[in-house]
Amino acid sequence: MKIINRRQIRVKVLQELYSFLSGNENSLVEGQKNIINSFVQTNTLYLFYLNFFKSFWEFSYHRDNYQRKLKKSLKPVDENYTLISELIPLKSIAKNKNLITRLSSDKSIFWDSKQDFLNEFFLKIVDSEGFKEYIITKEKDYKAQLKLLIYIFKKILVFDKKFFSYIEDQNIYWIDDVPLVNTFLLRLMKTFKMKEEFKLFKKSFLNTEKDIEFALKLFKKVHENSDNLDKDVQSKILNWDIERIAPIDKIIIKMSITELIYFSEIPKTVSINEYLEISKEYSTPKSSQFINGVLDSITKNNQ
Repeated sequence: MKIINRRQIRVKVLQELYSFLSGNENSLVEGQKNIINSFVQTNTLYLFYLNFFKSFWEFSYHRDNYQRKLKKSLKPVDENYTLISELIPLKSIAKNKNLITRLSSDKSIFWDSKQDFLNEFFLKIVDSEGFKEYIITKEKDYKAQLKLLIYIFKKILVFDKKFFSYIEDQNIYWIDDVPLVNTFLLRLMKTFKMKEEFKLFKKSFLNTEKDIEFALKLFKKVHENSDNLDKDVQSKILNWDIERIAPIDKIIIKMSITELIYFSEIPKTVSINEYLEISKEYSTPKSSQFINGVLDSITKNNQ
């Protein structure tokens, strides 16, 4: 299980090629550096999420301090609200030694100044149906607690507009990685076990040198052969001027052809299907059908 899968790697290359071929990059080396940095930024976004959980548990545990700071009693006040800070999975994230170590060396990621938001989020939880159901649950065992934490993440945090705005404020390039990190965290939470320290930073989560080499080689080959790839595409659309093809579609086709030529270890059907799925997300509704037709023509001629 990796934070960045192969499809997302292709998307990162697609985004950089779009910027490069639009004239926004100065050199091949600069583009490759940006791709490497994008891997780092995705992992930093993951840390941003984990730090939120840590800070939120600390806030919920010491919420009385926030009340005293405002010099007034916060409403609502209910003994059931201590159930949030008592969630073992949430506390386990907050107390994770590896997380604490990593955050101690990264001063750019913190929630200490966002106490008002943490309180707003707290109140959203206590007002939610998931929390109300948890209150009346007789067996508040680890399984029930983990279920509530997943509910908080999946049904509340993911849809919190203010949380998303904080992500944008921190790094505008994180936006495209939000669904990716959300999916990864959800899968990770489902693996949490009570008597084990959560493995939040396993090596298997990170991308290997092979993944990075794949991204850099793909970017380089498309860049180096861009003009020839244009000719290949033009030869398959005789009644259509290549300049009329949407720029993003053109790049997706170029990437597809490049992968078919230079990455023979990847099955052709896998490559084609990956790019068709990417086109559905990043291009027009009819693009995948057009791209499929072009790639089908190219693969038939190369058989």
